[in-house]
Amino acid sequence: MCKIVVTGDGGQLASELKFLMENNKSWTFLSISDLDIANNSQVTKYFFDNPCDFIINCAAYTSVDNAESDPSNAYLVNKIGVKNLLEVCDMMGSKFIHYSTDYVFEGNNNKPLKEDDITNPNSVYGHSKLAGEIIIKKSNVKSIIIRTAWVYSNYGNNFVKTMIKLSKESNELGIVHDQIGSPTYAKDLAKLTLEILSHKNYKWKIGDIFHYSSEGSCSWYEFAQEIFKLKKINIQLNKLNSNDYKTKAKRPQFSLLSKEKIKKTFNFAISNWKISLKEMLENQIL
Repeated sequence: MCKIVVTGDGGQLASELKFLMENNKSWTFLSISDLDIANNSQVTKYFFDNPCDFIINCAAYTSVDNAESDPSNAYLVNKIGVKNLLEVCDMMGSKFIHYSTDYVFEGNNNKPLKEDDITNPNSVYGHSKLAGEIIIKKSNVKSIIIRTAWVYSNYGNNFVKTMIKLSKESNELGIVHDQIGSPTYAKDLAKLTLEILSHKNYKWKIGDIFHYSSEGSCSWYEFAQEIFKLKKINIQLNKLNSNDYKTKAKRPQFSLLSKEKIKKTFNFAISNWKISLKEMLENQIL
């Protein structure tokens, strides 16, 4: 039986994988209290005692703005943590699936971003995630890097849940309208991960990069509009420019990801973002 260990339990993606693989004894889910991936001796001991065939790394430092004033912890998780997991994968002969971000790009273009486009992060978070990617590419481990964007789900903290929460506190909100991308329902990303694991013809290599998000594109403003439309919430939305909404970390202006490679490789059907959002809200557990 193929043994799979998932780090980052309690986060959006790991929670969706756990829901899909409930009661499957070959899957183990580890939260930071179970395993701190930044602790090399802890990681080595755990996997020496519990070898596996795949590590799926859902653990990450994802607080984009906090990373600007806390770079050491961002790099500790997003770079050193990845290095520690790769070392045990090398030791066990295991394969590795890792998730990265659109923030590795500057985001000043207006064409969907491809896997081999030049990376140039604007933020500490983006640099720390890119550092993790580079370590994977330099390793000897057969691995996949999935870059994604605008992740949301019924679990954890995300834009969808924040919008619904804020609508209960105010009847008017200002939302940025000049940053373009495509949301990603974590459950869809979890299903893609399962498809990859079961794919018969894929030839694993070192650091194979894929882009994944829902089909279609929108601004954060349009994303919010659709949330409130589906929830039948009457609220006044005002358009903000990025310059009007100051954040510690600079966001990519355009981070729409090209999904051609992943669709061609795994023949995976990708839903439009509005369809996935509707599914998430219909199964809301808030």
